[in-house]
Amino acid sequence: MRILHYYSSDDAMIAQHVAALQQGMGTEAENHAATTADDARTLLQGSRYDIIHLHGCWRYSSYSITRLAMKKGARLVVTPHGQLEPWVQNDGYWKEKLPKKLLYQRNQLRQAYAVIIQGKMEEECMKRLAWNSRCIIIRNAIVTQSITVKEMARQTLALYRKVADSNTLALMTQETRTVLRLLMKTGITGDVRWLSEQDSAYVRQPEVRGNIQWRELLCYAHQESITNTILRGISILRLDAPDIDVEAIPYFLPDGYQQTQSISETIGNQFASENDRLIATFKLIKKLIANGQFSMRHLVELDRELRQYGCDEELLEEQLTERQLLPTARRVMQLMADTTGLTEGFMPVAPQNDRTTKKLYKQIENHLKI
Repeated sequence: MRILHYYSSDDAMIAQHVAALQQGMGTEAENHAATTADDARTLLQGSRYDIIHLHGCWRYSSYSITRLAMKKGARLVVTPHGQLEPWVQNDGYWKEKLPKKLLYQRNQLRQAYAVIIQGKMEEECMKRLAWNSRCIIIRNAIVTQSITVKEMARQTLALYRKVADSNTLALMTQETRTVLRLLMKTGITGDVRWLSEQDSAYVRQPEVRGNIQWRELLCYAHQESITNTILRGISILRLDAPDIDVEAIPYFLPDGYQQTQSISETIGNQFASENDRLIATFKLIKKLIANGQFSMRHLVELDRELRQYGCDEELLEEQLTERQLLPTARRVMQLMADTTGLTEGFMPVAPQNDRTTKKLYKQIENHLKI
């Protein structure tokens, strides 16, 4: 894991804190530090960082450096070092702090995957501001004897890992995303013969098998509740996946996140016909989409349903049209074609790819986005 610390050299206490973190982590993480915008840009242009750790507030250059780091895939962690306390904000509030707050400071804290605070007073301050709910107390060994440098570094490194293990779909390469799609299709069908010759050849390539981001893929499967499908696909394709206890890995979830339920858990199983079940399914999906709760789990479950059971397609289309569910059903078919590999032969209605479909795809993509 590669970390870039950015702070002002004018603050000796912060400089000591960063140096202590670097020393305490040792070789467990690759830590770099920059105190000027030019130095930070040089490091960001030359290397990829997993985390940019911003120390302190109210420095305009941190805004531009943070934006550059995030564009390059780094995730933001902020330690305010008490600089959001009321007495600090009140010093030059109208001429300095308020303009900076409106221009970038508030948004910067909101964009952070996590905010490290160093005590109860700072925690109360952050609660009042309500800029970020992911505030974690890690005491500063430079100013208190209640924690050692080693323990401070250990807790900080654990936080970095928690940040990296959140919303892992956004961290996947296109190569890993392709493997994810093939694993879903194989896991759903239970047979490698459902893959095309091109897909089968792709997943057999040594360079592909050797570059799969297994931790990101397995964390995503767990967080989206599709682990059993993915593990089945791994077994059938005979991929050499590491044994990772993803259930023990902590991660952050978006504000307001609600645990998704399976379709069958929600609508039940008592239906007179498959048509009735599919109508109830698409009615639920329309509601889930409206509430921003539609997820990959639902696509996988519906894909399996459509492959296993037949329906009266002509009647179903009429019933969906009467209930104003046909556009939703057609767009969901397109989503499954792109994500789980469902082919038109199993689709009860024709797929539809339009602007709304693209918005639904983004909803699936951003389901775990912080």
